[in-house]
Amino acid sequence: MKRIKLLISVGFAALLFAACNPEYNTVGADLVSTDLFDTETREFPVFVSQDILEDVQADQQAVAHFGNYDFPFFGRRKASITSQINVQADPTFGLYSQAIEDAVDSTNVNIINENERVLSAYLEIPFLVNQDDQDNDGLIDIFDVDDTNPNSDSDNDGLTDLEEAQLGTDPLDVDSDGDGVNDNEDDVNDGYDSESQRYAIDSIYGNRNAPVHLKVTELTYFLNSLDPNDNFETAANYYSGTDFYEDGFTGETLFDDRYQLNFEEILFYYEEDDPETPDVDETTQVETRLSPRIRIPLNPDFFQRKLLNEEGNQTLKNQNYFNAHVKGLNIRVDDASNDIYMLLNLSAASIKMTYEYDTVENQGTEDTEDDEIVQAERSFVMPLGGVRINHLKNEGESTINTNVNTNERLVLKGALGTRARITLFDQDDTTQNLENFKSPNILVNEANLVFYVDPSITENWTANDRIAERLYLYRLNDNLPLADYFSDPTNGAEPEETKTVHSGILEYQEGIPYRYKFRITEHVSNLLRSEDENLAENIDLGLVVTSDINAIGVKTARISETDEINFPVAAISNPLGTVLVGPQPDEALENLRLKLEIIYTNFDN
Repeated sequence: MKRIKLLISVGFAALLFAACNPEYNTVGADLVSTDLFDTETREFPVFVSQDILEDVQADQQAVAHFGNYDFPFFGRRKASITSQINVQADPTFGLYSQAIEDAVDSTNVNIINENERVLSAYLEIPFLVNQDDQDNDGLIDIFDVDDTNPNSDSDNDGLTDLEEAQLGTDPLDVDSDGDGVNDNEDDVNDGYDSESQRYAIDSIYGNRNAPVHLKVTELTYFLNSLDPNDNFETAANYYSGTDFYEDGFTGETLFDDRYQLNFEEILFYYEEDDPETPDVDETTQVETRLSPRIRIPLNPDFFQRKLLNEEGNQTLKNQNYFNAHVKGLNIRVDDASNDIYMLLNLSAASIKMTYEYDTVENQGTEDTEDDEIVQAERSFVMPLGGVRINHLKNEGESTINTNVNTNERLVLKGALGTRARITLFDQDDTTQNLENFKSPNILVNEANLVFYVDPSITENWTANDRIAERLYLYRLNDNLPLADYFSDPTNGAEPEETKTVHSGILEYQEGIPYRYKFRITEHVSNLLRSEDENLAENIDLGLVVTSDINAIGVKTARISETDEINFPVAAISNPLGTVLVGPQPDEALENLRLKLEIIYTNFDN
C-alpha cells in the first residue's frame, strides 16, 4: 500500500509539471513507473445538442458590432447602435455660468453676455486596434519582418528596427525624411515625424476602401436604466432585437451622407504660430493625435439648441434631466450597396463639440476704455454612456444548415448566434458510462476533447477567409469555466496568449483550419475521484465561440418566446463562427469524429 501511495504522488507531481508547461503536449506511460502498471487509452462517446438564439441581451457592451455584411456560410448580418449621451451636471460654457452672466448688479466689467456658439460637433467611435510588439523593438508585429527578434531590419536599410526606434527614423522606409539619403547614412531626419504611430485595425469585414452611407438620428424613446417591472430596483435589460430606428423613434437627422473610412492616425495641428518662437512654426506642429476612428460631423445647430442654449436651465442640472431632454442617438449604416461590417470600441466613443464665445480682452491695463470684445474657443466632450444597445439581426439563409443533426455537424456562431451543449459519457450504456469507469485506483494522465473543423467549409480556403479563432468551454450549471481553465498558469499580454494549455485555440494544418483542442484532465479527474459532489457531478458543458478567453461573464439570451438561457458575453462580441464535425458523422469523416479521449493508469491491473 505504501508503494502505491508513492506512485500516486509521483503521478500527480508529473501531472502538475505538464499543466505548467505549454510545450508539454503528450502525457504517457512515463509519468508513472511502468514496471508494475500499464498506461491505457480509452475513448468515450460525446453527445451534443444546439441552442439557436432568437434574441440576446446586447446592452452595455464595450465592443459594438456595426454595419451590414454577408458572412460566408452564416448568412447576412446587420448591426446598429443606440446610445444615450453623458453630460456633466450643470455645465458652464465659456468663462462664467449663465447665472453670473444674467446677474444685473454685476460690477465686473469683464462679465458680459458670452453669446456661446457651436462651431462643430463630431461623433467619434474608435476602431479596435492591434499594437502588439512582442519583441519590443518599436514596430508592431503585423509590420515586423521578424516579430521575435528586435535586431531584425524590416526595411533592409542597415539599421535594426530597434535602432530606428532609438534614432527616431521610420523602420519601414529606407529614407524616412525623403531627402535622398538613406537612414543609415543620414544624420538629420527632421522632416520625419518620429512620434507618428502605425496601427493594425482589427475586425473590419468587407470593402474597407469604399465609401459607406452612415446615418445618425435623434432618439425619441426614453431609455430607463432601471427596470420598471422590478419597482426600479434592478438594472433594465435591453435586447438586440428591439430597433428603435425601425420602430419609428427618430427625431432630427444629425448626419445622413456617404462617409470615407480613414484607418490612419488622426492629427490636429496648432492653429496659431507663437510669435515668441520665431524659429518654429507651430502650425506645422502636431497638437493632438488620435487613434484611427469613425469621426462623423453632426449638425451643430442641434447642439446649439439642445445644449448651449440650455445653459443654467433644469434640463442640464443632472444626467436624469438631460436624458429626458436629449434621449440619445440612433447610429446605423444606411447602405445596402456596400457591405462593410466592423467591431468598434464603444466604451471610448464620444461627441466632441467645439464652440466659441465672447470675452473681454483688457489689454493688461486698468483703463477699460481700450478693452475689446474678442472670441475664444473651447471644447466640450460628451461620452456615449448610460444605456448603450447593440442591435443585431440575422438576415437571409445560411449556406450551412443550423438545424442539421448536431451529432453529424455542429454549427457555432457568435453575436446573435448558437451555443452547443456537450454531454460526456453515455448515460444509458453501462459499458460507456461514468459510473462504470469510476475507480479510486484510476489516475487520469490526460483527457482531451478535440473538435475538428468540417472539411466542407475549408475547401478552396484562402487567407482572406474568416473563421472563429477560439472556442470557450464552460460548465452549464454555474456558467463558470472548467477547473483546467483556472489551473492553467499561462497568461500573456493578449487573450490568445492566455490559457494555452487548456486552449480551445484554432490549429492550422498546412495553412488550413484544422481543429480546436481542449485539455480537460482536471475536470475528468474530478468526475472520477473528487469527494466534492459539485465537482464529481457530470454536468453538461457549454461550447461557444469567444473573442476574449478572459471574459467569462454571461448575459441573458432567448431561444424561444418562453425559454431563456445564459450566453457568454465574449461570444456576443464575436461576429464569426465555425463548423465542427460531430460525434456521429458520415463514414468519410469517421477519423475526425468528436470523442472524449482519456489516457490513464489503472492501479488495479
